[in-house]
Parts: sequence; structure tokens; C-alpha cells
Amino acid sequence: MEGPAVNGFGSALALLGQIFDLVTGPAGYGIAIWVLVIVFAWSGLAKLRRPTLAAMAMNDFGVIRKIRPGLGSALGAMELLLAVSLVAGMVPTLILPFTAGLLWLFVLLIARSLWLGKDFSCFCFGDGDSRLSRLTLVRTTVLALLATALVAVPLRYAGFDQVYLLQAVSAAALVGTIVLSSRIPSLLRWNRDPYGLGNAEVNR
Repeated sequence: MEGPAVNGFGSALALLGQIFDLVTGPAGYGIAIWVLVIVFAWSGLAKLRRPTLAAMAMNDFGVIRKIRPGLGSALGAMELLLAVSLVAGMVPTLILPFTAGLLWLFVLLIARSLWLGKDFSCFCFGDGDSRLSRLTLVRTTVLALLATALVAVPLRYAGFDQVYLLQAVSAAALVGTIVLSSRIPSLLRWNRDPYGLGNAEVNR
């Protein structure tokens, strides 16, 4: 007779299997690709606009020793090129594994920084005010798992037809919802003290 723990583990595996089937299905595959495209395009353009902040984040992560804006621009250009390659379906046998590997590298860097107790602005997705947190780790891990799932299935890119563009709209709506949801805690804090009077009293 199976215990509750075994049944719960089996249910978790079944749920993961259903999520994998959804992501790697014809519709889910296109949406997943577009999610990665939007994330890398957004992040890459932000780094190209503010390469110094990107270089500072790389320095805080311990990737580089000196803050060189040129390296921030190079990382932004690479992410933008990766987004273009993903959306165009260029060399998927190389691009998708590279995407997954890059995201897992980000996961390791974030996990290492959190383990060392570092607290700095990670410049995640171009947000200069975003601090390194467990949410950053969870969000990046989900993207890494998404890219890894896409590596495990054949390419299903079929050109810029109406279905593919509809998947792009769905992905944009999904990313937009996630971004807005992540802003709720800061909005709630602002609503409690919209004029920053609490901070003013503390600073006196």
C-alpha cells in the first residue's frame, strides 16, 4: 500500500509531465520560444542603452574585475543577437543548447551571490533598481528549465504565419502579466507611504 508521500510524489511527477507536454506541444513550443525572445531582446536592449550599469552588475557577480562599459555593451549585443536567432529559428541545434547553458550560468551566478550574502542591483531585465533576491533566482531558474525543455524536442518553427504571430502575442501577454505581478509588492509599499515620509523620519 502506497503512503501519502509516495502518492504526492507521483502527483508531482504527473504534473511536471503535463507541463512538459504543454510546453513542447505545437502551440506551447511557439509561445515558449517567444517568451525567451522577449526576455533576451528586452534585456539586451537595456544593456546596450546603459552599458555601465550592466558592467557594474557583471563586476558585482564576480565575472569581471574592472568595470568596462564595453563589456556591458558586448553582453547586450550577444543577448539581442540570441533573441534574433531564436525568433528566426537559426541553427536550433546550437542556439537552443547555448540559450539553456547561458541561463543555467546565470542561475549559478545568482545562487552563488545569494549564498555569499551579497546585496546589489543585478540589473535584471534592464531594471537598474532591481535587487538580487530569491525571486531573481526562481525567475531565472524557470527560464532555464523552459529552454532546457525546448532542447529536448525537435524544432517546430514554421515561419511567420498567423499562428506564430498569435503565439508572439500570447507570449507578450504572459511576460507582461508576470512583470506587472512582480510590481505589486513595491506598489503596495508605495501606497502605504506615497511621499516617503517614513524614510524621512528615519533619516533625521
